[in-house]
Formats: sequence, structure tokens, C-alpha cells
Amino acid sequence: MQMHFVFSDHVTLLFDFWTVQTLAGLVLSFIVVLLLTVLYELSKVWKLNLLSRVIQTLPVTPDSALCPPLISDTEASLPAASDSLLPPDSLFPAEDSAPPVQFSSSSSSFRWWLLHSFLALLHTAQVFLGYMLMLCVMSYNAAIFIAVVLGSALGYYVAFPLLAKYPKPHML
Repeated sequence: MQMHFVFSDHVTLLFDFWTVQTLAGLVLSFIVVLLLTVLYELSKVWKLNLLSRVIQTLPVTPDSALCPPLISDTEASLPAASDSLLPPDSLFPAEDSAPPVQFSSSSSSFRWWLLHSFLALLHTAQVFLGYMLMLCVMSYNAAIFIAVVLGSALGYYVAFPLLAKYPKPHML
């Protein structure tokens, strides 16, 4: 096996049955790899969208085993009013304020588990596709390498405007 890029229409991609021996086969393989790379880039946007939905449906209860504690033990003790930059009135809520809202229903937990499971499957498919594309590049065929690079550029170009439609997980 060569360890440098070659321009050749004779290449085996991923499996023995995907052996290319003609220029038409190389062009078809180029298109398939390009489309797989575009799909890989689009899966990143799908994953970000799904992640924002998972975060929005995350059960928010202090005693929930699904969520880590909201504050650490060191942050649990409140500073004295004189040590704080906040005015003394803002350290403690007013007694007539409403209790915090808790979203702990069985339907929201089920929805969270469902979305989380689908996110795990999408992540697995994304890793699988990424490794398959890496192995295509490792065939050291220059045309296949160009297909991966162009597919990545095209996929990012198509997927980037879609990112503006979804809420960002870090802004939730």
C-alpha cells in the first residue's frame, strides 16, 4: 500500500467490494464520498439542535438524580453582607416571593430520556461516519481526499445558515 497521495482510478475504499477500476467508478465514488461528507456536516447541525432541545427539557429538580447539583458545597454557604458586593437586600429573597418552579413530571422525564437517547444514537452515527470518512482519506487517493475536503466545505456552507434557526445550548 502506498503511503503518499496518488491520482489514480484504481482504489479500494473501506471494503473489498468497493473497488474502483474505472474513471466512471472513481467519479461515482467521488460523488458518494462528497455526499457522505455533506451529511456529516449536516449531522453536526442536527446534533446541536437536538442538544438544545435536550437541555430545554432537562428535568430541573434539586433532588433529581439526572441533574448535577446546581451549586457546589463551597458555594453553598452565603457570604456575609459586608463581604459581598451585592446590597444586603439582594442576598435573601423577600418572604412573599413565589417558590421556584420545578418541572418534574413523568412526561417531561420521558421526553428528556427519549431526546437524550436519540442524541446518543446521532452521536454514534456521527462518530461512525467520521471514522469512515477518515478511512476514505487514508486510501491516499487524491480524488477521494478532494471529495472529503469539498464535501466538508459544501456541507458547512449549506449547514451554517441553519444554525441561526436554533437556540444555542450555551444561551439557554
